[in-house]
Amino acid sequence: MKEFSSLYADFTVSTRYDDLEPEVIHQAKKLILDLIGVSLAGCKLMEFPHVVVNYIESLGGTPEATIIQTKRKFPAVNAAFANAAYAHALDMDDGHRFAASHPGTVIIPVALAAAELSKATTKELIAGIVVGYEVMIRIGMAITPSSLNRGFHITGITGPFGAAAAAASIMKLSRKETIGALGLAGLQAAGILQINHDQEGAKVKPINPARAAMSGLLSVILAKNGAKGPSEIFEGEDGFLKAFTDHVKKDLLTKDLGENFEICNTYIKFYAACRHVHACVDAALKVLYQNPIEISEIKQISAETYPVAVRLCNITEVTTPSAGRFSIPFSIALALVKKDAGADKYSEENINDNEIQSLSRKVGLYISAKWGKWYPRKRGATIRIMDNNGKEWSAEVDLAKGEPENPASLEEINNKFYFNATSLISDEEAKRLAGVILDLENLKVADFTDLI
Repeated sequence: MKEFSSLYADFTVSTRYDDLEPEVIHQAKKLILDLIGVSLAGCKLMEFPHVVVNYIESLGGTPEATIIQTKRKFPAVNAAFANAAYAHALDMDDGHRFAASHPGTVIIPVALAAAELSKATTKELIAGIVVGYEVMIRIGMAITPSSLNRGFHITGITGPFGAAAAAASIMKLSRKETIGALGLAGLQAAGILQINHDQEGAKVKPINPARAAMSGLLSVILAKNGAKGPSEIFEGEDGFLKAFTDHVKKDLLTKDLGENFEICNTYIKFYAACRHVHACVDAALKVLYQNPIEISEIKQISAETYPVAVRLCNITEVTTPSAGRFSIPFSIALALVKKDAGADKYSEENINDNEIQSLSRKVGLYISAKWGKWYPRKRGATIRIMDNNGKEWSAEVDLAKGEPENPASLEEINNKFYFNATSLISDEEAKRLAGVILDLENLKVADFTDLI
C-alpha cells in the first residue's frame, strides 16, 4: 500500500476546480465569506492579533501577500500567520465536529497567501481551499478523540498538513514535491489545549492555527525549492500517528477521498465561543424564549452536557473576554441577559457586568451520561432553569445551530458576515466584499484582496 502522504499527494495534484460539484464550490465560497467576516471582527475587537501584526509590520520584507486591513503586502508566510491569527481570535470560525478542528482559520489564510504569491486564479484558489479542508479534516477524524483526550489542539497538529495541501495545489507542486511538503509540514505539527484552561492563555489560542498556517506554506515553499520531508510522515516508526494518538482510524484518512467532500460537513458558528459552549447556549435561549422567565427571579440553572465540553469549558471565575469564550456558565448567563453571545458580547463591559456574573455563579455544570453516550454524533445539552418559587423550565438541543443537520441558511450566513464585517468596514464596503466572494470564480484574486 502507498504511504498516506503519497495518497494525499495524488489527490492534491489531480483535483481541479472543473472536477468539483457546484455544491462543493458554493460551500467553499460560503466558508470564505464567513471567515472573512469573522476575521474583520477579530481585527476590530481582539488584542492578540494586533500584537502579531505589529511585530510582522516591523519586520517588513518582500511584498508577497496581503495582511487584512493593512493594505500592504508582506512575506507570504508572515501574511498567512497574521491572517490566521485574526481569523481565530473570536473563536467564531467554522469547524468540523468529527475532526474536532477549525479548518477555515488555517486553510483560507494560507490559500490567499499562496494565490497572491504564485499569481493563481480564483478557480485555483477555490480548488486549493477544498483540497486543504479535505486533508486537514480527514486527519482529524482519524485521530480524534484520542489526540483530543491527550490534550492536543487538533487544529494545531493537523493544520500544517491541510495548509501544505492547499498551498501545494494552488502553487502547482508536482506529486513528488507535494509528498516532500507534507513530510516537512508534519515535522512542524504542534499545539496543546492548556490554553482552554487559563484566563490569559485563552487570549493567545490563535497562535496554534496561525503557526499551522505558516508551517504549511513554508513547507510548500521549501519543497518547491528542493527540500524533502520524510515520505512516511504518517505511518513511520516515529511518525505523526505514533506520536499524536493512541488510537487511529486509518480507514478515515483516505476513505472516499475525492468522492465525498468533508468541507460540506463543516459547521458555522453563531456565537463567539468554543463550539462546546453552543448547545448549552442554544438550549438556554430556547428555555428563555418559550417561557415567561424573569432573569432577576432565577434561582439556579443546571447545564448537563458531554464530558469533553465540561473538561474544556468549565472556567468558573471569568475575568477576561477570552476566558468567557471557554466558560459554559458565563456564556449561558451572557446569552440570557443579552439575548445573544455574538462577536461584540464577549466584552470587558460584560465581563464586569454584575448581573451577568451573578447569574453565572448560579449555573451548575454537570456531565450527562446521555450526552456522553451520543458524543460526537451529537454535541447536545440539557438546560434546566428554576426560579425562586421553585418553578422549573427545561429544554434540550441535540446539535447547535450551524451543523450540517441543523444548517445555517445563506441569509443567516450573510447576516452574520455583515454584522461582523461592519464592525470594522462600512456597510457599502461589506456589501461589495460579499458580492466579490460569492462570485469569486469569475473574478481575480486581486479583486478580493484589495477589499480586505
